[in-house]
Amino acid sequence: MDNKQASSKMNWAHTRRTLLERLRRTRTDESSWYDFFETYSRLIYSVARKSGLSHADAEDIVQSTTLKVAQYIGRFEFNPGRGKFRNWVCLITKQQIANHFRKANRLPPLAEWEPGTEEDAEPEIEDPVSQWDALWDREYLAHINELALAEVKQKVSPKQYQIFHLYCIREQDPARIASLLGVSANEVYLAKNRVLPIYEAATRAIHCEVAEPAAA
Repeated sequence: MDNKQASSKMNWAHTRRTLLERLRRTRTDESSWYDFFETYSRLIYSVARKSGLSHADAEDIVQSTTLKVAQYIGRFEFNPGRGKFRNWVCLITKQQIANHFRKANRLPPLAEWEPGTEEDAEPEIEDPVSQWDALWDREYLAHINELALAEVKQKVSPKQYQIFHLYCIREQDPARIASLLGVSANEVYLAKNRVLPIYEAATRAIHCEVAEPAAA
């Protein structure tokens, strides 16, 4: 691991520790918020960075978004008819990023929205960057893929994972993979057939969990 990677890991550890300390003051269950942070933090961070924010500002967006979720999670209704949880988090993230740009341009913040209340319709929030919906959806899918691959990596051998990643994710030619790794073409296909169902099952499960977590 190089110094940049080590620094990034330390920064994330510090951010998570700071955030959990602040969430603890809300008297919420720490383990639940740890799970939320592990599930959503990198997605929110990635969207903020792709919106043009610096590393430090993106970390601030992660914290402000998560604290807003903590503030109003008790009002969120786990009702598919009113939208998925990830869409709710998306709206909160969008508002936090929009307010960041408004502050930079010396504009007043958007009107306070109390997400999750029965009487409140979803607000019209200005897009902080062009094609916001496409950006969120793209980063969401990439995030789901990253989580699924991490789960797969724990369930198969390193060689099987390497073959699968080269073949199915990076879409390299099977003959080239066989030559590169010193395996037969048949082993490449066997690894793909062994790992792909695990990957697909993990992707479906994580998508359901992130989109609509079980109600407490």
